[in-house]
Amino acid sequence: MNEFEHLLESILPPSATILKLQNANNRPAILLADIDGDRLKELIVAYKYQGENYLILLKKSYNIWYPMAEIKGKGYAITDLMAVPLTPLGVNSLVIGWQVESIWSQLVLLQWKMYNFVNLLTNYVYYSKLFVEDMPGKYGKDGQFELAIWTHDIGDAYMVDVYRYQGSGLTIAEDVYPYYFKKVASYNKKILQKYDISYYWYYLAEALLNSEEYNHALTSIDKALTFTNPYPSKDKMLELRNEILSKLRQN
Repeated sequence: MNEFEHLLESILPPSATILKLQNANNRPAILLADIDGDRLKELIVAYKYQGENYLILLKKSYNIWYPMAEIKGKGYAITDLMAVPLTPLGVNSLVIGWQVESIWSQLVLLQWKMYNFVNLLTNYVYYSKLFVEDMPGKYGKDGQFELAIWTHDIGDAYMVDVYRYQGSGLTIAEDVYPYYFKKVASYNKKILQKYDISYYWYYLAEALLNSEEYNHALTSIDKALTFTNPYPSKDKMLELRNEILSKLRQN
């Protein structure tokens, strides 16, 4: 992206600085992707100017890049910037994470319509980690990308849910749980190799339940219940255990 950094020096305000992506090894927040569906790639850049964050969209015409739109950002830094098809239309949407606190980012989803961006989210969504991919369901991939949102709880433990954009907001994408929560289970298993703590067993049991590995989920929640004063609570663990037993009976 060095050639674009040089180009942007002549486009951005003189004292502006291109932001670095905190979740991508601090690489420049510069993205080349087709946003308007014309099969030609646009240039998207996040930058800071006079203490404020901005996002600018540039389009190329007759070998010259010119601004199409600019919006004001959030927070004090940027963690994520990507372009993927979130809607059934198949046109790329912008997925942006504006860093608002040390371990919290605000999720912004933008869709290009006519001559400007439209925010796909009507509510505030915050996350600690974000993973975006076209996740396979029962019948494989469908071309529409899902978002796995990890929310920090305690220690290295995270609450995880997977969403899909539908209609006017995000909805739970349970059909891809068996695929994605295998990754969540693997994460918790690695943590447990270092720390034998109740809440890692709890989140492992939850991940195994969502992965449809019910016997292993039952073993994990029973292990979590052996701890004195388990976290999040004994009642929540018993609730999860009953849910696992219910699935075992059904299967």
